[in-house]
Amino acid sequence: MLTMEIIYALLQGLPAKYLDFLEPPWPPFCLRLEQALKNGATPVEALSYAIESMNDWGRSQLNKTLLEVRPVMNLPGLSYRQKEALITLRSVGVASLAQLSRVLLQDPSNVRKRLLALVKKGYVLRFFRQGGIHYYAIPQKMEKSIKHSVNDLMNSLIAKAASEKSPQQPDLPK
Repeated sequence: MLTMEIIYALLQGLPAKYLDFLEPPWPPFCLRLEQALKNGATPVEALSYAIESMNDWGRSQLNKTLLEVRPVMNLPGLSYRQKEALITLRSVGVASLAQLSRVLLQDPSNVRKRLLALVKKGYVLRFFRQGGIHYYAIPQKMEKSIKHSVNDLMNSLIAKAASEKSPQQPDLPK
């Protein structure tokens, strides 16, 4: 995912070759932006050129990213950096701390603090998978009434399972 930090870094002269970790369509976009700057374009002209030069699929990816910005920016109680991390995570889907730190161009310890705050506020889910801890941006917070209903259903299933002993399951010594 392309972030504002990456765009600012490119506009300040960071060579696109150092952004090889980005998924398509961003590497060609970064190269076009870099080339426009080398050819004397102003930062705004270079950015406009890179955007205009995108193919339909690239433009759809840009639009997808842009559409994820507004709802997150309107969330109360989040810092700018937390919102930035949430937008990025929503765009990439699931990511490790290392992946997010690379994309955000930020120190992993700072990104970790922001992610843990987002987990605590219910916007991000932290889980384990092969390769370590990963994060998932929850598209929409679950209403408390739904959580209670799910909890009630699971409790009734547990009670039912406890009352129905299967014949294969021996009684454990007390």
